[in-house]
Amino acid sequence: MEKLLLSELSRVYGSLLSELLEKLRRPPRRLYLRVNTLKTTRERVISMLSEEGIETYPDEEVDDAIFLEVKGPFNIECNTDKKIIVDDKTAISLLMGANLYRPGIRKWVAFEKGDRVLVVTGDNTPVACVETTTSHYHAINSEKGLVGVNIQSPYRAPSIAETKAYLKGLIYPQSLPSIITSHVLNPKPGELIIDMNASPGGKTSHVVQLSIGRTRVIAIDRSEGKVKALKSTLDWLGLNLNVLALPMDSRYIHLDLNLQNKADKILIDPPCSNLGVRPIIAFNRTMRDIINLSNYQRQFLKAAYHVLKPGGILVYSTCTITMLENEENILYAVNELKYNTVEPDYAPPYAEKISYKGITGYRFSPLSHDLPGYFIAVLSK
Repeated sequence: MEKLLLSELSRVYGSLLSELLEKLRRPPRRLYLRVNTLKTTRERVISMLSEEGIETYPDEEVDDAIFLEVKGPFNIECNTDKKIIVDDKTAISLLMGANLYRPGIRKWVAFEKGDRVLVVTGDNTPVACVETTTSHYHAINSEKGLVGVNIQSPYRAPSIAETKAYLKGLIYPQSLPSIITSHVLNPKPGELIIDMNASPGGKTSHVVQLSIGRTRVIAIDRSEGKVKALKSTLDWLGLNLNVLALPMDSRYIHLDLNLQNKADKILIDPPCSNLGVRPIIAFNRTMRDIINLSNYQRQFLKAAYHVLKPGGILVYSTCTITMLENEENILYAVNELKYNTVEPDYAPPYAEKISYKGITGYRFSPLSHDLPGYFIAVLSK
């Protein structure tokens, strides 16, 4: 990792930085799912999954969250010279035991159906051994479809994608801090809520769920493709109640929509460096990336100020761990944009409350509760 970025992370973790980096390379021991409580109960989902041989457990603090246990680490013994190179997103899925599909493949050597092939990242880090279900010739001429069944990976978690609960939209894979974020927002019937970075729909659908479909939600993301993914999530979960999904750049929402001082609550979960996401395959971010992202994130905060009602609430969250993208952005929001930081009605469990130059926020640390790194702050106008 770049020295400047290491220095930035040291501002938060100090002498524990090496321990943090090691933790980030490994997945948490718990893989979380959110229960769609508008369709079912947590107890019913746990029972349904158990009937299919998948044991899940209720979270101790969050009443619509359940988790599966992640096993490992295990050694990969593939005994082959054949390799397939995949992108980082696919590598993380394979690392956790998922099968190999065509879209994530970047390069390969020739293979036939039934071969054992070692799957690696771009820097040659092994992530899985797969048994191919097709030949390289057929894979070349395909854009999607199964290419290999994962037979060895460093970590294993039960697959839920083919379960009845998943197919019926009764559960949604989501990190625990992300689930908690919507509880912090605390949507109420009749409120106008704007989700400024809505795709793929985890938090938008949760807002609908928590308000029993009685909020008015404007869900925005920057492209038609992202909004299509958002709508697909809402339809799958049956949580497309009172949601207006718009493809637009929400940094200009105050100019493009007639919403001056109209929103009761706003959620900003902007693009970030993702340095809290676990496991991290490659630490390839630079300090220049962090600075650019921080400046980008501030544009959402600036636009939101114009559309938030006086007395309205804004929840800002990221899945990263740098101060520039978290505490420094909230300090900017208070000092330059004239927001106030406030205490949430729902105090985030598992998070450490932090105070920094007069502002407050909440950090989820991989070191304290074996969670992803994550940050939440609550602002008012």
